[in-house]
Amino acid sequence: MILAMISWGASWPAAKIVGQYANPQDLIVWRFAFALVAMLIVMKIFNITLTFPVKSLKFVVSASMLILIYNYNYLKGTQVGQSGLGGVIVPTLSPLLTFVFSVLFLKNKLQSKESIGLVVGLIGAVLLVRAWEMNANTVISSGNIYFLLGATVWAGATIFTQKASFELHPINFSFWVYGIAMLLALPVFPIDALTAIFSYDWIFWINFILISMIALGLGTTAYFITTMRLGSGKASSFMFIVPFSAVISSSIFLGEVIAITTIIGGFFAIMAVYIINK
Repeated sequence: MILAMISWGASWPAAKIVGQYANPQDLIVWRFAFALVAMLIVMKIFNITLTFPVKSLKFVVSASMLILIYNYNYLKGTQVGQSGLGGVIVPTLSPLLTFVFSVLFLKNKLQSKESIGLVVGLIGAVLLVRAWEMNANTVISSGNIYFLLGATVWAGATIFTQKASFELHPINFSFWVYGIAMLLALPVFPIDALTAIFSYDWIFWINFILISMIALGLGTTAYFITTMRLGSGKASSFMFIVPFSAVISSSIFLGEVIAITTIIGGFFAIMAVYIINK
């Protein structure tokens, strides 16, 4: 799960690079398609049978719609906004919103250690984004509103994932979520985007494989597995690792400077995961 979250962090600057080649509506269907290929490989290796979600279909479809909305916000936000900031906003807000949703809709009760963990994670987020230097306009402008929307819909998808855990194997769940999301995206998929993707260079393909087959196909599946085994609240706490990974990756691939507050904030984020899950 930790490796999955590191891949998620690295996917933020990778998505920024991919966004220089094409718009979100040109890439979403292909991203889901490559993720499905990764899923089929995993299912073949582990001899997992593909099972249709009869009883939990409504939760799978609901999660698919939210995953589709999330992916659009993820690709659009990194295209027009700051990928490093997006890699902090989404992973730190999503666990907080997931806990709120789980209390409201799943009737879960927060334990004291979970509350402490969330506070520690929030402190880490403040240090990572250097909140004392920011204002509301900085967060909302330049496309960062997409990241806020993405954090909200991801929290909802996490709740539906736990709802479907009674029937489906996590990998089966991931396969149907991506498959249905891909079908839902087809109406806005431009015809010329069907072949345009194959004209891009190797830089695009390295980054696209990272954000599709590795981060989405394998990383998100690991997240769903953890959600079904530990619950939506504890699974979402692992997302506190992503900001640290995202900022480090952005420094390596996009040349962003790493501040001491980034290192300290990343430490707080990892401690939050430990506190909530110990």
